[in-house]
Amino acid sequence: MVNDKKGVLLQCVKVDIVGNKISDCVYALYDNGSERTFLRKGISEKLGLRVVGSEKLNIYSFGARNPGRRLLLGFGEGVQRLNSSLVAVETALGWSLQGRFDELTESILVNFVISERELVSAEVRRFWELESLGIRGDGIDTGLNEQDILKEFDESIQFVDNRYCVKLPWKEGMQEKLGTNRQVALRRFNGLVERFKRDPELYREYGEVINGYLEEGIVERCTSERLADVSSFYLPHHAVVRDDKVSSRLRIVFDGASHAEGQYSLNDCLNTGPNLYPNLFELLIKFRENAVTYIADIRQAFLQILIDAEDRPFTRFFWKEDLNSDKLTVLNFSRVLFGLTPSPYLLAATLKYHFEKNIDLFPETCESLLKSFWVDDLVGGAGDVEQALKTTTESVKILKDAGMILRKWQTNSKELREDWKKVGIETHEDKTTLARGGVPTKVLGLAWDPDKDIIFFDVSKLMNILASGCSTKRFLLQILGRIFDPIGFLGPFIVRLKLILQELWAADIDWDDKLPSSLDYKWQLWCSELKDLHCVKIPRYYLSDFNLCEFISFDVHSFSDASLAAYGTVLYLRGVTRNGKIIVNFLCSKSRVAPLKSLTLPRLELLGCLLSARLAEQVSKCLKFEASCYFWTDSSICTYWIKGKADDYKPFVKNRVKEIQRLSERGNWSHCPGKENPADLLSRGIPASNLAKSSLWWHGPPWLSKPSEFWPCKIVIESPMGNLELRKEFQTVSQNKCVVYDSQFVFDLNKYSDLNKVLVITTLVKRFVNKLRKLPTEVGPCSAAELLEAEQDWIKFEQNLVYSSELERIKSGKQISKNSSLYKLAPYLDDNNVLRVRGSLEESEFSSNEIHPIILPKQSKFSELLIRREHNKVCHGGVSATLSKIRSRYWISKGRQIVKRVLRDCLICRKYSLKPAQQITAQLPKNRILENPPFTVTGIDFTGPVIIRSGKESNQKSYITLFTCAVTRALHLELTTDMTTKHFILSLRRFLARRGNCKVIISDNAKSFKATDNILREFAKILVDVDLKKFVGIHEITWQFIPPHAPWWGGFYERLMRSIKEPLRKILGRASLSFEEMTTILAEVELVLNHRPLTYTSNDLDKPLPLTPAHFLFPGQENLSYPVHFLEIFTNQPSTKENLTRRVVYQTKLLRHIWGKWKNNYLMQLRNAHNFVNSSPVRDLKKGEVVLLEGTTKSKFLWPLGVIEDVIVGRDGHIRSCIVRTSKGQFKRPIQLIYPLEII
Repeated sequence: MVNDKKGVLLQCVKVDIVGNKISDCVYALYDNGSERTFLRKGISEKLGLRVVGSEKLNIYSFGARNPGRRLLLGFGEGVQRLNSSLVAVETALGWSLQGRFDELTESILVNFVISERELVSAEVRRFWELESLGIRGDGIDTGLNEQDILKEFDESIQFVDNRYCVKLPWKEGMQEKLGTNRQVALRRFNGLVERFKRDPELYREYGEVINGYLEEGIVERCTSERLADVSSFYLPHHAVVRDDKVSSRLRIVFDGASHAEGQYSLNDCLNTGPNLYPNLFELLIKFRENAVTYIADIRQAFLQILIDAEDRPFTRFFWKEDLNSDKLTVLNFSRVLFGLTPSPYLLAATLKYHFEKNIDLFPETCESLLKSFWVDDLVGGAGDVEQALKTTTESVKILKDAGMILRKWQTNSKELREDWKKVGIETHEDKTTLARGGVPTKVLGLAWDPDKDIIFFDVSKLMNILASGCSTKRFLLQILGRIFDPIGFLGPFIVRLKLILQELWAADIDWDDKLPSSLDYKWQLWCSELKDLHCVKIPRYYLSDFNLCEFISFDVHSFSDASLAAYGTVLYLRGVTRNGKIIVNFLCSKSRVAPLKSLTLPRLELLGCLLSARLAEQVSKCLKFEASCYFWTDSSICTYWIKGKADDYKPFVKNRVKEIQRLSERGNWSHCPGKENPADLLSRGIPASNLAKSSLWWHGPPWLSKPSEFWPCKIVIESPMGNLELRKEFQTVSQNKCVVYDSQFVFDLNKYSDLNKVLVITTLVKRFVNKLRKLPTEVGPCSAAELLEAEQDWIKFEQNLVYSSELERIKSGKQISKNSSLYKLAPYLDDNNVLRVRGSLEESEFSSNEIHPIILPKQSKFSELLIRREHNKVCHGGVSATLSKIRSRYWISKGRQIVKRVLRDCLICRKYSLKPAQQITAQLPKNRILENPPFTVTGIDFTGPVIIRSGKESNQKSYITLFTCAVTRALHLELTTDMTTKHFILSLRRFLARRGNCKVIISDNAKSFKATDNILREFAKILVDVDLKKFVGIHEITWQFIPPHAPWWGGFYERLMRSIKEPLRKILGRASLSFEEMTTILAEVELVLNHRPLTYTSNDLDKPLPLTPAHFLFPGQENLSYPVHFLEIFTNQPSTKENLTRRVVYQTKLLRHIWGKWKNNYLMQLRNAHNFVNSSPVRDLKKGEVVLLEGTTKSKFLWPLGVIEDVIVGRDGHIRSCIVRTSKGQFKRPIQLIYPLEII
């Protein structure tokens, strides 16, 4: 987005829309780029407009939190310009203004882009994190070495001024990479100031918090000396207002995740640290285990820990002490603040360090405190009031020694409350119960009534949300995520909502589509029952009215069940007192919906059993007393599997049974009737009103409150259904088959490319056969005689394969058929039964092989391998040399034809004769044949060096920078001391200052050119303002680089190199010039070359002089051939308005005459000179093709082999350059340097 800080008027009109029975006034926006008209759906429904059709459009746009009502109209009306910046647009709805205006009041523009997918993902993640409590391990691999981080913390923590002081846990090497974030923080603070102006009450509350921080030393003012610190970071901040909080209604949250574009945030540079807090599920279970329980929290816990002075500059933020003043105050924290990712870790590590430090003085209390804190909340308890009083008073003292105050003490014991008042412990008067109309007391998210000591559910907020919501999948997930029930008290009621949500997923309903009628009915029914949750009240203490010491034994009983829709488990604690009283109370539950992928009911019940074993194992760790675990299921098949051998089953059953057997004892699994299984409620769900009074859910089946002899009898299970999951047994049967080949050769020649290798293998095979037959066998390397024998064997095999009929007739003494291809050769069999040619050179001195060559078939792999071998022997000679070598021993029918075909596949020969890829000649680019001012499209290159005299006895090399206009062929020369980026940029600036704005630059890939392009791009990003760009001389230049090693792509400027060098050689000779003298010579050469003819020079004196680049550079000067001389018309004439007007008109005609001459003479000449070397289409290179890439050496055998990774298509659709991957990397090359091997 480019913003020049001027206002923009958009085409808006006020429109009255009339519906069937109602009208509405809306603002309409004309969209000049739209062909359609859009109306918001809400307005359409309000006006009762009838939908006549629908069409699906995929529109991706920025989100808006509260979009106003508007109509978007397509464009297509008249426009009338009022002045240079404003236009009036006449529409059917009236006139509208559009354009820029300078009078823009200072304002803050705040844009928010909200990704709905991320919000949904966060809701899903939060929901499943709660669902997984108690059935998933606590350990999350953070990738950090926790011991090293804790060790570093213990070594750096200090106790200063009655407080602990810690250092921020920086990631290694990240502190130096952190930016200041000042602009982002300032922009967001300005937005906050605007909110303060609209809401003075918010500013007052905000100021009270900030002033409190200053008075307590939590934040400090940054002096001018401290503001000079280079290393610092500014934090944006905002207010979070929670009306449900009794104290600290407004909390200021600082955004440690804020960062500028392309920069790191403070949180990015800090280690999160290991999780030192206990499991939330464990804390909630422990909350119910003591007769006397209490809760408290640390007042402003984070803010009680000092930050090391070196880290404080990284916690700066802006503030205004006077809203009407422009003065900004910069503050920084001296304490750990809320909003940094390591803050919870720093608090937990400080508490851990302090408790371990005091464990010798208060062993029991410190041990308890180590397991009782969740961030700043303390949840503890004791068996009696005396022990509770001792622990709480010691806790207050221990925390006070760390500079922290425990406050808001609450307990279920009135006696303990009175004792607290006596010892001066600050108590929190209970004004928060629902019975008194207040906000409920929360214990780690659960509502608790201390007076009645019950856990309940406050659904008032949820009902308010339901009243303002809509029936969509997104809203259902939002409601499900807001029900905080990690223990599973409401499992049978919540599972019904889970099932509705799963049905929505199965039906592929979009996030914001309305629910189908069948699902909407279920949803509305569930919502209507939600209010009944206020009847659900659970005693906090799960041992009823008994003390722990009154019990002689405890059991945990875990029930599991499943249906085709869901499965779950519920756990009960069963205790037996000394007098034989048995109490059974609900502990916890978990439920899951069945997977979308269909599973059999026994497998789903097995998943319930696995859930049961996992939850029981986790609960056993939470209890402070020993308890045996018993497991109940109404599935006889699952009981059969669990008591059996896991390895006998299929993988699905095997893996889960193995885990169940690891987590539980097989003998503790039993079968119970389905009607008496409380987990059945989790598999199908029940209304909230039924849940509140369900004895089966809260206390288990009736027989569980009786002695074990009344429990369901153990049944002997012989279920054939259980055998369905048994792993099938297989027996392997081996059968040998004897295969007899007609030939003694048992391998395929098509798998080989070297005849010598084939002969060696054949010899070794024959040795092996002879050894098996116990015949004399050679050892060591293959001898020449063995190889010759192997070759003879293959020759006879090939002859028998192709010439079997001819061999039979020869062996029987008959003449071969006249139709045979061998008839004219008069073949015969030699002493080794090899078929040979009966030659007519018996009397010659040639060898017998030359006189009687061996006959070989033409269509034979052996013949092909033989040709390759002989071709290698003649050092890759041509067809004649290879054929001559073959004919000295062998005769192959149509030998020349076969040798040609084989030699075409010789890779070495192909490399030697390779030709580069060709392509049809391209059309001249558009930027060379369209009228443009000189140097609009410019080619740049270096030439040189030239020797410059720098002193009396010293010389230095300098270089010439060549600027060539692609349209007019004008030339501009600059002398530079070297080819570095610095001096090239200076020469480019001189060129742009003298020749005007350049739009396109074409050059090769020199490092200085590449670096300049990058610098211009980066500088253009920094300078957003257009006027500022013009002021500093930054031009919008498009830089086009030709492919590497392809100078002919820049032929229009490369050709002028020779034109420059020739006059320089003749002018300079052996002269040694200074820098200024050489600059002068170059200017004169430039002038001469700019007067070179571009068109034909006629011998006719009456015809005008040819067109030159100077005509475009110096229009209107003397000595240039124009129809009428400019000076002759205007000599000695006064500069009146009429004369000046005539001069402008004449100049325009003059330039049109020049450009007409350029088109008719110069461009036409280019058309004739532009020869199409390859006029016919050629094959384009393809991705994956194997090629040779031309190297620096002349020998093609030293060029690298490569594969075409990608092809670059030109503007005419033909491929003219490619990306080639070799062993040394990827290279971009023109096709003229690529030699295809035609191996794809």
